[in-house]
Amino acid sequence: MGITDDINLLPCPLLITDLLGRMLQVNSAFKEEFGDCELGTNIDSILPKASQIFLQTHIWPLLHRQGSVKEIYLKVRARTEPQLPVLLNCSRGEFLQQQCYRWVMFPARERSRFERELLKTQNETMLYARRLQKANARLQAVLNSVTEFAIMVLSPDGTVCFNNAGAENLLRYQAGGLAGRNIMTLFKQTDTASTALHRLQAVFTAKGKTGFGNEAESLQLDASMTDPDGNEIRVAVSVSPVSRKTSTVDELLLVATDRRQRKQLQCS
Repeated sequence: MGITDDINLLPCPLLITDLLGRMLQVNSAFKEEFGDCELGTNIDSILPKASQIFLQTHIWPLLHRQGSVKEIYLKVRARTEPQLPVLLNCSRGEFLQQQCYRWVMFPARERSRFERELLKTQNETMLYARRLQKANARLQAVLNSVTEFAIMVLSPDGTVCFNNAGAENLLRYQAGGLAGRNIMTLFKQTDTASTALHRLQAVFTAKGKTGFGNEAESLQLDASMTDPDGNEIRVAVSVSPVSRKTSTVDELLLVATDRRQRKQLQCS
């Protein structure tokens, strides 16, 4: 059995060139995938223009420096496709008593299809993210326009996840100053509505349980909150679950109003 017979037994396309890239031999799997090629011509003849450039600027320098390359992704002219994506392995060796390069090309049709699907999904995700960003910006603008109400979204443990500008105005915090704070640190610890506050705190420490009971959908209380300097602000507070699909609460919605301002409005 000769060398030609040996390489024809390989289950993958194999191309052998001299050190300058002139094609010396191909196996049957190569001919089946890429068609007949004229021996003695340069390997460039089976590559589209972009792959030719990549060969000269990247592959040849690597081969001359280290003698081999692995898992190089490029496209080759195939028998049925003008640009077939392949994974290329190449190493320096010997063929018919002369130095050569052995090029093994694994067709990567499924990888190419997967990459197209991945790119499509990525583009759709980016489009959805931009739409969501615009929707969130509109929602933020609407909530910020409601200056007479302090609106905050809390995690079940009471951490402020979101607030409008009205909350910062009411509690005299700078923009972004409320995010990440626990709501219980904003209540005056000596507040006379201690029973209501304890009930509120029980909600926050319930590790996701509703804590509202079966009779009420929200918790209403009069309490005192403090600004960064410790000044007291008397407020009317309403706390309700954002989601009640199950027995757990995903987020809590807290709405607070200045009781003095509300009394002034009622009197007027």
